[in-house]
Amino acid sequence: MAREVNATQPYTDKLVKLIPTEIVGAYMVLASILGYGPAAGGPTAAPAGAQAMIPDSELKPILIKIVFAILLVLTPIYLRFISKVTNRTQLLVTTLSYVVWVYTLGGPFVAWKIYHALIASVVLVLWSLITPLFVRP
Repeated sequence: MAREVNATQPYTDKLVKLIPTEIVGAYMVLASILGYGPAAGGPTAAPAGAQAMIPDSELKPILIKIVFAILLVLTPIYLRFISKVTNRTQLLVTTLSYVVWVYTLGGPFVAWKIYHALIASVVLVLWSLITPLFVRP
């Protein structure tokens, strides 16, 4: 299925194409490795005898912010050159969708202390329902 939204697609197809699933999936894997995933059980212990230059408790919040930023920049590039999306509105909305999905998952927004689960849930549902109505081919 081509990724670009076109005039003949039903609402549900548009909705699927406006969620950057590959990028969100990559974020979820990396966030889980860093202890920011949905099943994060807290920090893991370093192997015996290992000494880190920067403690994990300080490094993980830095890394999750870097992962978020890299994937944010990568989203429109990936969509444009890999998925062949040329619609600028779709590129913008899909990139913003990445931010909304990451906010829902916590990650850097937890590290920045601006995450609220209730707000995240409401924003995700409303964003997902409304955006397909406004992205035109």
